[in-house]
Amino acid sequence: MAVTAHKTVASLMQKTLNRQAANARFKLKFSKGQIENILLNFARNSSSGPYNELVKVLKEYNLNDDNYRIVFDECWSCVVVLGRDFNQFVDAVCEIDWVGRDPELVDLYSRFVLSLVTAHSYHCPRVMTSLVKLLKADGENWENSPSPDLINQWSNVHTIIAQIVAIIPMTSNLLMHIVIEQFPYYKAGCFANRAYIHNLIWMSKYIPCLKEQIMTAIINRMIIMDVNIVELDKNKPQNDTFEMDTEERDEVSEALDYCMLEVLKWLEDERDQVLAIFCNVFEKIILPTHGSRYVQFLLLYTISIKQQCADRILSNLWIIAAGLQGLGPGALSTRRTAASHLSGLLARCVRVPKSRLIHYLKTMADWCHSYVTATQESTTATDNLKAHGAFHAICHALFYLVAFKNHHLFTSKDSVIFVESLNLPRLVTCALNPLRTCPPQVSRAFASVTRQHQVVYCQAIIERNSRHTLQTTEEQYDEWFPYDPYTLPVSGKIIWPLCIEYKDWSKVGEDETQYSGMKKKLEADDDDYLMGSPSQKRASSLSNGVAAGFRTSENTMM
Repeated sequence: MAVTAHKTVASLMQKTLNRQAANARFKLKFSKGQIENILLNFARNSSSGPYNELVKVLKEYNLNDDNYRIVFDECWSCVVVLGRDFNQFVDAVCEIDWVGRDPELVDLYSRFVLSLVTAHSYHCPRVMTSLVKLLKADGENWENSPSPDLINQWSNVHTIIAQIVAIIPMTSNLLMHIVIEQFPYYKAGCFANRAYIHNLIWMSKYIPCLKEQIMTAIINRMIIMDVNIVELDKNKPQNDTFEMDTEERDEVSEALDYCMLEVLKWLEDERDQVLAIFCNVFEKIILPTHGSRYVQFLLLYTISIKQQCADRILSNLWIIAAGLQGLGPGALSTRRTAASHLSGLLARCVRVPKSRLIHYLKTMADWCHSYVTATQESTTATDNLKAHGAFHAICHALFYLVAFKNHHLFTSKDSVIFVESLNLPRLVTCALNPLRTCPPQVSRAFASVTRQHQVVYCQAIIERNSRHTLQTTEEQYDEWFPYDPYTLPVSGKIIWPLCIEYKDWSKVGEDETQYSGMKKKLEADDDDYLMGSPSQKRASSLSNGVAAGFRTSENTMM
């Protein structure tokens, strides 16, 4: 009873305090000249009492339009005196709610801010920070486009940012630093992350010199979201008892889904300039990242809509994988990742022509044969596998492509003759034994296809390698396929038509895209799919022993 009585008294006291605060806000009224006198007295006489009280009032009270007008009129009239000692006051003024007010009052705020940063450039960081924070304010996610009210508010913010950068061009570097610093936490939710990325893309259009830096910041953050989804999946208990982890994973997945959508629209809208920039960003940010699941599909989209980008990306990936850079062969991990991206793009992308596939198959095979020739006298089967990691990675890419594109490579006598010209038996049976480190699902698919067409017989080697694997605990397989089926449902509607699914050589029928299977599943079970857990809808991973990348539309969503 005593505890209940205590809670009742506390509740009544809090209601009383809230009512008093509301009355005080209602009664708060600044008189003309009051703000100016307080600021001037503080500047000239260090009269801190009224000044501190004013700062407190501005921080704690929501100003009505009349008080708002007096504050900014008088702040503007005495902006010259707002030196370094006025940091607290400037912070308080910048936090006043202004962005959704009438155009006249927004203009009043804008005029004050521009005068302030022009007269005192050292206030620029706090002003810019307050503006950038408004680009990630709370709200509700949107479907096609943000609401008109939200667009209007963001437009007010961008107008002031653009004016500041136009007046003081050097503030663009400061702005970029603040943009990175203020990026929402990846778990902050869908709206905060999507709204912020939407606004950064908007910013890149009126400050083009920051376009590449902005895209780098966006992709960096999306990579963080992506790899955390992967980690949450890896650490997920088998019994699914931790609902919190599942909810966290689903929230991050939803955020990344809509962020992918924003960037895909950006790539489509601005095309040439942005696509070229994205190629740079891919090589700096995405390529060195191993194990991501979704963000790299931006690259597949890029090479699908621009031929020049496809030529550049595929060529650069091969140069990196083969170690042909002028500055040296490069890190083994990066070379392996480049080989995985190259084979994945050649296999998955609908708009990669057969001629390009043929070119890279021959290029890979020739490189591997040259490597075998160069090492055959000094190499034994028991050599350190890591010493020949790049060779193994390129062989795996070659085997992957032969298996994945079997319906292109074995459709005619001429095609079979081309595959035979690759001299795959020499690679399979060489002392370096690339099948030993090849992911089992790739080995099985490659062996099945090549046996059917009497090109290579791998079974004896695969069985011998299996016996060896049972006798060792060393980690041998790099089971990461960067262009495994894309399972984010919203952005997937743009990605799916551009992706090819694996088609088993024994199947017949026309080529189909991954979109067909996804779309059928969505139409057949729309409500369950959209409302269920993405972790339940995701295609089986390689860690479960399922041949991701080697699946058909029927089991893509299982």
